[in-house]
Amino acid sequence: MKTTVIRSTAALAISMALISLSIGAPRLRGQASKTNDKTSASPQQEKVETGLTERVHIKGRPLPHWTISQRMVHYHVPAVSLAVINNGALEWARTYGWKQAGPPDMADTETLFQAASVSKVITALATLRLVQLKDLGLKDDISERLHSWKLPNSSGDMVTIDELLSHSAAINWPPGESALAPTGPLPTLLQRLKGEPPAQNKPVQVDGTPGSGFRYSNGGYLILGQLISDTTGKNFSESVEDLVFKPLHVTHSTFQAFTPDSAPKNIAFGHTADGVIEDGKWRVVGAPEGGLWTTASDLAQAVIAIQRSFRGAKGSLLSPPLAKQMLTRQNDRWGLGVQLQGSGDNLAFRHDGSTPGYKAVLFAYANRRQGAVILTNADRGGELADELLYSIAAAYDWPDFRVLEKEIFEVRPEDLKQFVGQYEMAPGAYATITLEDGKLYGQVRGRDKTELLPETATRFFMIEGPTVEFEKDGTGKVTGLLFDGNFRAQRRP
Repeated sequence: MKTTVIRSTAALAISMALISLSIGAPRLRGQASKTNDKTSASPQQEKVETGLTERVHIKGRPLPHWTISQRMVHYHVPAVSLAVINNGALEWARTYGWKQAGPPDMADTETLFQAASVSKVITALATLRLVQLKDLGLKDDISERLHSWKLPNSSGDMVTIDELLSHSAAINWPPGESALAPTGPLPTLLQRLKGEPPAQNKPVQVDGTPGSGFRYSNGGYLILGQLISDTTGKNFSESVEDLVFKPLHVTHSTFQAFTPDSAPKNIAFGHTADGVIEDGKWRVVGAPEGGLWTTASDLAQAVIAIQRSFRGAKGSLLSPPLAKQMLTRQNDRWGLGVQLQGSGDNLAFRHDGSTPGYKAVLFAYANRRQGAVILTNADRGGELADELLYSIAAAYDWPDFRVLEKEIFEVRPEDLKQFVGQYEMAPGAYATITLEDGKLYGQVRGRDKTELLPETATRFFMIEGPTVEFEKDGTGKVTGLLFDGNFRAQRRP
């Protein structure tokens, strides 16, 4: 479940198919950054709130800066909740805007947002807690640990717990609708695994060679959810409460599936790319892989717990060896439950999340004891979160998310025609490349068209930062594109 044209991870690109596009939405209020937090802002906080900018500065052009309020209006995001970690502690948290577009109903730091796939970090922590308690082993064969359901596996190779955590188990997505209306019948975890009504997805199964490499999969985390339940003898939500939330002393987070009748009052409704409230106010997403309702402050406590465990702090949630394994690459990009980047003092872990109506980002450094959590309640919240990360990085001197300066390479319009077409990001999700007035543009469903600016004859960049490099076969025919250097999309015939 996971962004302007194409986002920087495979998981986010896959989730583009979930984005809803609505027409005729009202614009958000200009005062969108109002908050009920009455505390005075520190100089660094003020820099964050007023320093939003684009990722790329084109040489010779002015570099714009915006306030959070301005960009919330621009991206049709009614509310954003932000928590900043510095020196290994929650330095400040603030929520801006409204729970819903329309009548004023101000969001606050206790308002619940969907965390989408950031939920997987919590599911991973619950699994690792069971490993620490010696109830599970990372190299255990999943078929020997599951009691209530068996994983269909025709590969002949066993699937291990660490492979599920690192998206290396060759588990299918699975195809089918996974974000359901909150007013209809909701499937159990077992029904989703089996693909039985009222679940609308296909059965979860192995459809490749386990251990052969990274392939992001919601199905793998569905399996982990059932594994946790089978191991504890409790349902998944109760198990996570005992294994993660209570030890962290967080009180607002839950994997409970809310309906409009059962939901608490302090909840942020989901919104489309145009700022219209989602049908039914939100979608219900499966718990283990994306169904967490939470606050930025609660998720920040999970981040701090990982950082403390990694450096071996007394009384930490995980043992130092287990935390170090969590933040060690199991494949080319993934640890146990988190995506990794950098190394040494700049080793960082992150997870992005996207469900209809909500976008979320968790980013932190293992050693620098810094990080941030950003939760939004609109389909274009991911774009706002990107700009917030650059603002936070500038205010707190992070080594990542620094503004890049680039020059535009001259490419003749007739040479740009070869790139026009559709590129399949994931089943049912496409990036469309068009040529208009001699300029190349990219677009995915529910997003604005974004100009692709030439850096070389085949490599292009966006003002938002991501790069697109077109690939050719031996005959010179364009066959696909490489997004941000690590994700390929094939060109449709």
